[in-house]
Amino acid sequence: MRKILPKIYKGSSIIPNKNQVKTLLSSSISEIKNVVSEEDINSKIKNIFQSPKYVYKANVRIILKDGLELKKTIIGRTNNSLITIDDELINVNNISEINFLD
Repeated sequence: MRKILPKIYKGSSIIPNKNQVKTLLSSSISEIKNVVSEEDINSKIKNIFQSPKYVYKANVRIILKDGLELKKTIIGRTNNSLITIDDELINVNNISEINFLD
């Protein structure tokens, strides 16, 4: 007696070419890097606000994803933005790096 397996268990008859596989892998890797970098930025921001150096403001160097470097004094955070002492909002999604200024 032969069992008929559902289609999900059958081997695929479509074999992707090398370019398709390379494109799928590179897009998956870039998506993973974006997720990791966003988590990394959020943890760095959290560490800044939990640091003993932060009393009511923190002098930081922010590098945006477009390469622009900012030296700002941050005083708070909303869900998606950092609030500076000059009453500016900096979108967290645009930040690629953030560090304390010494």
